[in-house]
Amino acid sequence: MRSTGVILRHFLPALLCLLGAGALAQASFTQGSTPWPLIPDPPKAKVEWVSDDMRLNGIPMRVQRFESTASKEEIVAYYVAYWRTAQVPAKPGETVAAVTPHGLDTLVARTHGPFYSRVKVRSAGPGRSEGTISTSQLLGTEPTLDTSGVPSPGGARPVNVVESIDNGKRNKQVLFFSRDSLLSVAGFYQQSLRAGGWTLLQEQSVAAAAGVQPAIVRMYGRKQQQLDIALGVDASNGLTLINANLVTY
Repeated sequence: MRSTGVILRHFLPALLCLLGAGALAQASFTQGSTPWPLIPDPPKAKVEWVSDDMRLNGIPMRVQRFESTASKEEIVAYYVAYWRTAQVPAKPGETVAAVTPHGLDTLVARTHGPFYSRVKVRSAGPGRSEGTISTSQLLGTEPTLDTSGVPSPGGARPVNVVESIDNGKRNKQVLFFSRDSLLSVAGFYQQSLRAGGWTLLQEQSVAAAAGVQPAIVRMYGRKQQQLDIALGVDASNGLTLINANLVTY
């Protein structure tokens, strides 16, 4: 089981950043008859998988992250050159490479038949960079927000669903917005999960302070499952943010 501190580091930043298909019944999310395009590693980089078998709002995806001793400009130039070579020529209706600034990041993207690949890279100090490499199967699938199996208070609205399989563990992470107060949402989970046979394993909270919104993180367990609930506040919009992550072993 992960510590509450780890949950805070992973979930609460995600809650803040996100402001600005059956209940995992398949053995694999990304199986299909069309081979996934191979994307080379960036130069001078350490690359690791986030997941090679996941769905984002019902769309099959593969995601890697990387850190490189090459600059952001070098990474962008590398993928632009790679996607312009004769080794991977563009077919009718496909783009060769599109480069788009996006805040601190630069996006380099290309379509390959039913797939859309994107490299997102930013500077990580002088002469260094970091980012992600993702491929989505956009054609032949419809976006969905399947929250089945993940509890939420009445009236909460789902806005993002990520499903993945990692070393035999099935993860389903859902971001909800609720008009109910933080304490009301926390009370819902306390009562409903206890009634559903869940045991509270860990809890941590952050009190409201100058420039800091209150937050609550809880870890629950039940048989071969773990449920992590991270609650935060978007005061400017009067919303409670709920990040619920269900792990089945």
